[in-house]
Amino acid sequence: MTDFWLLERIFRNAWPALQEIDHDGWLARLTGGDTRRPNAINPLGPDSGDVLAAMHHFRPLYAKAGLRPIVRVPDFCGEADAKLAAAGLVSEGRTRTIATALSDRAMPSDCGLSIVSAPSPEWIEARVGPGGDPATEGLLARTSLPAAFATVRRNGVVAALGYVVFDQGFAIVESIRTMPTHQRQGLGTICMNALLSASEQAGTHTACRVQHVVHLAVRAGVHVVPQGQDRGHGGAVVAIGRGDRGRTEPH
Repeated sequence: MTDFWLLERIFRNAWPALQEIDHDGWLARLTGGDTRRPNAINPLGPDSGDVLAAMHHFRPLYAKAGLRPIVRVPDFCGEADAKLAAAGLVSEGRTRTIATALSDRAMPSDCGLSIVSAPSPEWIEARVGPGGDPATEGLLARTSLPAAFATVRRNGVVAALGYVVFDQGFAIVESIRTMPTHQRQGLGTICMNALLSASEQAGTHTACRVQHVVHLAVRAGVHVVPQGQDRGHGGAVVAIGRGDRGRTEPH
C-alpha cells in the first residue's frame, strides 16, 4: 500500500516554497508565480485541523503577498474537500500523480544528451526563458536534495531539458520542457528516459511525476490507475494514483 502522506512530504521537499508557515496541521506555502504547488495551503497529515479555519487564518498572508489563496486538497482528504465545496469554494484544477518502478532503465544514446548534478546558467535560462522568472529561479536555488539535470541539444542549442530530485528512495521528475521549435521530435521522451535511467543509477526504486506530462510518461512505460490502488505491470512497472484538487474563492 502506498504511503500517500510520505509522498506529500517528498513532493514538498522536491519543490520547496520560498516561505512556509504552519498552523493547526495545515501549511501555507508562498513563492509567487503561477504554479499551484508552491503557492497553496496544504494538509500536513491525517490529523489536520479544520480547513475553513486554516484558510481564514492564512488569508491575510496571501493578500499581503498579492496571491489568491488556494487550498490544495489531496484526493484522500475527502472531508476537507466537501467542506470547501459546501462553503462555495470552486475547483481551479486537478492533478494526478503517475509512477513507475525503476528496473533496467537504459540511458538513451543521443550525442546531444548530457546529464549533470546541478543546473548550469544555460539550463536555467532555457527553463525560465529570456525574461527570467524570479520565483522559479528562487525555487531551483533552494532545492538542496540530490538531483539530475538533463539537456538535449541540437546544433549546440538547448532543444529540451528536464530534471529529477531524489529523496527517500523516490525520484520526483519535476520538469520536462521542449523548446517550441523542437517539439514533436521525441526530445521530451529522450529527457524522460534519461532521467529515469539516472534515477535508477542513483539508487532510487520508484519515479513519480504529476500528470501534466502524462503523454511523455506513458511512452516511457508509466501507467495511471485510480486513486489509492497499486498494481504491477509485467513485474517492472508500478502505477500509483495520487491526485489533488485546488479550491479557491470565486472571483
